[in-house]
Amino acid sequence: MVIDEILAYNEQFVKQNRLPIIGHKPRKHMAVVTCMDCRLVQMLEQALGLERGDVIELRTAGATISKPERDSGYSDLIRSLAGAIYLLDVREVAVIGHTQCGLAHAEPNVLIASMQALGVDPQPLIEEPGLKNWIGGFDDVHVNVKEVVNVIHSSPYLPAIPVHGLVIDIETGKLEMVERG
Repeated sequence: MVIDEILAYNEQFVKQNRLPIIGHKPRKHMAVVTCMDCRLVQMLEQALGLERGDVIELRTAGATISKPERDSGYSDLIRSLAGAIYLLDVREVAVIGHTQCGLAHAEPNVLIASMQALGVDPQPLIEEPGLKNWIGGFDDVHVNVKEVVNVIHSSPYLPAIPVHGLVIDIETGKLEMVERG
C-alpha cells in the first residue's frame, strides 16, 4: 500500500531533518485558493516563489465552489477563508485556476459510471442539484476563476479585502492575471 511507503519515508525524513519552528500565521498575509490537481504539488509554490510559512493554501477540486454552495453562502472554502482572515491575519486572497483542469468539461456520464462501479448511487445528485453542478464542473477556467472571485467578494461573512484571480499554465508555470483585486 502507498501509505506504508509514505510512513517508511517519513520515518527516515524525521531522522534526517530538523524543521525550523515557524508561526502558524502566514508571513505574506495571503491565502492562495487553488486546485487539488497533483501536477500542482511543489510546482505551484516554486512558480510563485513561495516557501513554507508564506501563505495559507486552500485546495479544492477545480479551485472552485460548487454551484449549490455558491448560492447558499455556506461552503468549506468560505469558512476556511473566514478562519484565515479572522484568526490568521490574511489580508489578501489569490484564486489560481489552471489550464487542463479535470473539472473543465467534466463528463457526467464518466462520473456516473465511476460512481456506480465503486458502489455509489449517483441518482440523487443527477436529479438535484445536477451532477455537473454538484461536482463543480465548468467549461472555461478563466470564467470559473472570475466567478469564484465574485463569490468570495460577495460573501456576507468576509470583509472587503483584495481578491485576485489568476490562471497558471500547468506545463510552463506561467501566471495570467484574470482579475486584479
